Amino acid sequence: MKNHEVLSVEPGATAEVEPLFYDINQSAKALNVSTKTVRRLLRRRWLTACKHLRKVLIPRKQIEDFIKASCDLPKSTS
Repeated sequence: MKNHEVLSVEPGATAEVEPLFYDINQSAKALNVSTKTVRRLLRRRWLTACKHLRKVLIPRKQIEDFIKASCDLPKSTS
């Protein structure tokens, strides 16, 4: 199983498809944190995981939502 699948768009051109799920290592890279931190976030239930095929898989949407929720919004100038 590959982390990224490649689809043919045009002859000679390829496009990468983002994975729907990340494992612990990929999640840590996406968040720029350690794997220990990702496990801590799972334990605290700030992230939730699906356990399939004996692997802990975190949906990409979970990672994106976590980043959006934890980032400060810019203050309005009004």
